[in-house]
Amino acid sequence: MKKLLIGLTLIGSLFLFTACGNKEKPMTEAEQASHYGLTMEEYQEQKEAAARMGMTVEEHLKEGHGDMDGDDMNHGDMDM
Repeated sequence: MKKLLIGLTLIGSLFLFTACGNKEKPMTEAEQASHYGLTMEEYQEQKEAAARMGMTVEEHLKEGHGDMDGDDMNHGDMDM
């Protein structure tokens, strides 16, 4: 019985220490904007656009939507 208790304690400790081992902090919005070469205002605009499309900002920027301005959009045959 003691061996089982010691074994379970060791396994529990292993899980505890591995879960606490990741000290990497998430990037701030300023760091993310810098990472993508955007100003904070541009990053916020892209983030909001991504949210409207149900995407993450990373997905949105990877698809090339990040370099589109509202004036440059080609609306084709859309009635406005």
